[in-house]
Amino acid sequence: MGQPSRFCASTRLLLLLAAFTPAFAVVVFPTSTGAQILINEILPNPTGNDVGTERLEIYNAGTEAVDMTGWAIDDAATIDQAAVRCRIPEDFDTAMCPGGVVIGPGEFRVLKGQSTAAWLNNSGGDDVYVVANRVLPAIVIDKVTYPGTELSPGGRVDSVWAAIPNGSRNFDWRTQTLCATNGSLGDVVAPDAVTDLTAAAGGFPGEIRLTWTAPGDDGASGTASAYLIRVSHDPIAAGNFDAVAPIERWINAPLPQAGATPETLFVFGLDPDSTYYFALETQDEVPNTSGVSNSPSSAPLAGSRLDPDLGFPVYFGNLHSHTAYSDGVQTPADAYDYARYTAQTPLDFLAVTDHNHVSAGMSLPYYAQGLAQAAAANSDGAFVAIYGQEWGLASHGHVIILEAPVLFGWDVGNYDVFVAEGDYASLYTAALAHPPSGYPAIALWCHPASGDFDGFAVTTDGRALVHLMCMVNGPAQSAATDESDVGNTGFDGEFQDALRMGYRVSPTGDQDNHLATWGASSESRTAVLAAAKTKSAIFEALAGRRNYATQDHNVHVAFSADGHAMGEAFTSAQGIRIAVEVTDPDPGDAVAEIDVYRGVTGASNATRVAWNAGSSTLQWRELQTFDQGTEAHYYLRIRMADNQNVWTGPIYVTYDPSQPVAVGDRPSPTGRLTLAASPNPTAGRVSAVFALTRAEARVTLAVYDPSGRRVRTLLDGSLEAGEHRVTWDGLAESGTPVPAGLFFLKLETGDVSVARKVLMLK
Repeated sequence: MGQPSRFCASTRLLLLLAAFTPAFAVVVFPTSTGAQILINEILPNPTGNDVGTERLEIYNAGTEAVDMTGWAIDDAATIDQAAVRCRIPEDFDTAMCPGGVVIGPGEFRVLKGQSTAAWLNNSGGDDVYVVANRVLPAIVIDKVTYPGTELSPGGRVDSVWAAIPNGSRNFDWRTQTLCATNGSLGDVVAPDAVTDLTAAAGGFPGEIRLTWTAPGDDGASGTASAYLIRVSHDPIAAGNFDAVAPIERWINAPLPQAGATPETLFVFGLDPDSTYYFALETQDEVPNTSGVSNSPSSAPLAGSRLDPDLGFPVYFGNLHSHTAYSDGVQTPADAYDYARYTAQTPLDFLAVTDHNHVSAGMSLPYYAQGLAQAAAANSDGAFVAIYGQEWGLASHGHVIILEAPVLFGWDVGNYDVFVAEGDYASLYTAALAHPPSGYPAIALWCHPASGDFDGFAVTTDGRALVHLMCMVNGPAQSAATDESDVGNTGFDGEFQDALRMGYRVSPTGDQDNHLATWGASSESRTAVLAAAKTKSAIFEALAGRRNYATQDHNVHVAFSADGHAMGEAFTSAQGIRIAVEVTDPDPGDAVAEIDVYRGVTGASNATRVAWNAGSSTLQWRELQTFDQGTEAHYYLRIRMADNQNVWTGPIYVTYDPSQPVAVGDRPSPTGRLTLAASPNPTAGRVSAVFALTRAEARVTLAVYDPSGRRVRTLLDGSLEAGEHRVTWDGLAESGTPVPAGLFFLKLETGDVSVARKVLMLK
């Protein structure tokens, strides 16, 4: 006889996260621990026309009935709007799933979208929310993200993105069971308890490796549905299992394999100075839950964890706005003055990007005046003013060209350089041939839609010019000046398509102001990781794609991959390591979830490969192997507790086992070598602090430039165990000061090395 069912994994996780959610945050979980209304099945691609035939199932996984009067379903396009996708109970499909607005424990309801349009994306997937209200701010009860239906054989027509067991987070494409249990009826046999769980130090600092043998669905037979894994500094047993932290605070639990299969899970980002205990339970689809496993312990591998912070200051601005020189109001000079001095949260930079064509109001004199006003308003160190043109018409897609010295166009008498309307390949070539004086040529794809920009047709000049792509836009006509509006989102599918096809683009958060609200209509920003608040540094960062899109006006995201910044492309011999730290200076703002997305250029759109919940940090290591020459791209999607989202610029990794390990932290099997650099960034002097756990016959410490050329040797000799400090004065071997830029401090003992990036400011 199986053990009786217990609370599902998602219930436990939601309750734990609720404990960390401030009372005034937008995300509010039900105050009763017995109320758990969860998304259970999503049907985005029914046979035939999707309009009016898409369905979504909700499920009460709790122990109490819930009156859902006035609740609703939202998606990525409506979560920040007063509009909703499905109303409760008005849009219940009572023919398919009878029942009223009060949903009892274990009951289902099925909703149909309002019949005027399809709303569940097929390509690229979508976010789906259950909200307890129909006004802003949204009170989110549950959220599920599903991948694009095109990624699976057959396009997954008539399949559902469904959870097994009901109410869990164990989603996959499955056969429809709308208004019925997703599991087997009558199953009362629980999986066997795991008895051979082991914990040992992993291969890098801060890692622990867990191993065990998979139980079955019924005892030792079949395949179970979910693991519930717990972490503590003390031994874990049945009495305290539910009270200790879930593994999802660090990394998502794997899906079970068939019974008797060896399982391995690496847990990343743990404190190297602490000891951790682990235990797990296993659930089947009902869910029947196994007993608690044994509880082994281990310390992680010692040493310094990968540092997410590469030393770049973060500057916040807007790269898309308008004035009366096209279809907006006032002048570029007015816009720069407003964004710098009047906006509720003043911007560090603003780009005025008036439309290029006559029908929107542009003229050659206006364009020249815009460039001149940007030059006059620019104040390096205080505010960066940028002018540009938004080229194209809505039927083909808009491209912003920043600071081009000429106007590109097709209207007779209203261009410096002719480019036929809709000829994107020629636009890219022309923009590269007429770059800004002293700055790189940069283009941004605005509010992309399917088929825009010749369907993201790849050209050599296009890849060289297009560095940026909008992920948040507008509302263009917002009159708000208190950041109360929210931007339009839902561009994930187009972003993934562009990356898959070979464009290296980083996301932007654009306000697209058409009224006198420059930088003030919403919190949406483009955040740029630049060496300084100067036009040249901002352009250098954008050309390097070191930027991210955010719906929060000041959230800082530190993101490194093997010591490389977002936007960088590099080669690696092995799976990369990713480190993330999210900091929001506003009191009460918190991180709800950090997702890692991976795609393969030329082969697949990005899908979520790792995540954690309720933590402001994430560390992860790629364990999958790839064919030689494969380019994978990785980026983050971060959801804050108030449902504001952040998308980082991707990093691009070409895997080649014949290459040496990339510069950055290298594994230290003995954990005997650490290195820190401070201050970082620095204007001249930086101290390297390191510790040796034993005496070393030869220790070298040297400074390298990004090309690998040795700039200065600081230390070369024997050292005793203990802490040591060596100061670099910012001079090269010749005694001359090094220029501003990135440098590496590399410490070697012969068989072990560690490196730190240092940003030199001038």
